[in-house]
Amino acid sequence: MRNKNPSQQLSALCYGFYTLDGTILDGANRWLQDHPGLTVFKCETVDKRLHEAKDGTIVYEMNEMLRNESSNGFSIYVKGLRLWMKKNPKPSSETQQIGIRNIVPEKLTIELPTHGHYRSGRLVISHEVRMLGGLHPFHTYEGLEDTINRLKAHLVDDPIPGSILTIETDSMKVCQKTKKDLNPNTTCWLEEKDKWRRDTLVLRVYYIKGEPALEEIGYNDLEPFITEPPDTSKPGTFDTFDSMITRIGTWVSQNQGVRIVNIQQFDARVHQSHVGTSLNISSDSTDHFIDTHSERRMARTMRIFHVTTPLTINSADTATARLFLPARTGHKTFETMTQTMERVEAWLRLTGAPVLTVETVYILFHEHNVESTDYTLSEYTIHADEHGGKHWLTGIRVYFSATFTEPDPADLPPLPEYHHGLHGHGPCAIL
Repeated sequence: MRNKNPSQQLSALCYGFYTLDGTILDGANRWLQDHPGLTVFKCETVDKRLHEAKDGTIVYEMNEMLRNESSNGFSIYVKGLRLWMKKNPKPSSETQQIGIRNIVPEKLTIELPTHGHYRSGRLVISHEVRMLGGLHPFHTYEGLEDTINRLKAHLVDDPIPGSILTIETDSMKVCQKTKKDLNPNTTCWLEEKDKWRRDTLVLRVYYIKGEPALEEIGYNDLEPFITEPPDTSKPGTFDTFDSMITRIGTWVSQNQGVRIVNIQQFDARVHQSHVGTSLNISSDSTDHFIDTHSERRMARTMRIFHVTTPLTINSADTATARLFLPARTGHKTFETMTQTMERVEAWLRLTGAPVLTVETVYILFHEHNVESTDYTLSEYTIHADEHGGKHWLTGIRVYFSATFTEPDPADLPPLPEYHHGLHGHGPCAIL
């Protein structure tokens, strides 16, 4: 665990990986007790891939910003907790203590014909069963809206024991081929990349322990607009990601009286109708079949979680955002998370922009793109069987409760030198 300088405006700390409802939170809470000068404003679940070191030990690199995802073989991942913090202007002896509650979508059984593509509400199912005829029971999961409504009803009798800090959705593996291993508290799992797997979205609530605040949970999904409908010769297009950020600001300004507890990018599957004249974004679906040998078209949707009480004070009048990408240092090499965060903090000191929330995002890497990724687009395609697999670039997107002006680049820390022909890994450290 790495201790960031408490004087910095925005800090990110990562803890070891065990169970999210046990050892990780125990360690985080002990650390918070020892650092009353810092206050947590967001908890974030993050994933990292395990690697075998030269000495044969298994390690995870919390500081690297480019991750390879193979199309074949085995990959092992771990899940942990990232705390986003600010300096506490009024340190006291009573420090924050974090709790967690996981909500898993309920299973549903629907009857389907034995083969074909079918739509059930907002859920799109691609399904084939080799039978002679009739209906076949298909097991799926309720949508996110139903999951949240069920949670809201449950909270009437069993309220959150404190004040809600963060609400997020987190993708969890349900099964790989025939093996079922869904556990919302697991932090280590195996994926066989040459076999299909099934994921579901778990709703996760982090809270600050205390007297129940009796907050009412709400959310809103924003999907990119279709700017050109598809036809038999064209796949159709969506508006830009900047348009999505503008719509977030509009939504915030029009929905006063709520406290925003998270803004989260969620990449949802895009489905095209059989006749090819319409597109559907499955943002409500919690049941996802993933095959590395199949092409997937994805849309970057935005999810706003908020809470209200009779005494809720508005957390913002508007919302803007800026994406901070790591500086490139060579062929498929980038500066570390620590170096990126140093540039983020320098930017914040110069602008004084008020932070609303922040998130870690993973964007598909493009080697020959001048920015290393098409982050300006609100959609992307994951192609099947790409040579060498896929690479995902880590970025930090910070949301603000006001507009901001970009500082003079000369006042910011200099970017690291780009080394042409460098094919090794850049410097990295474990947080």
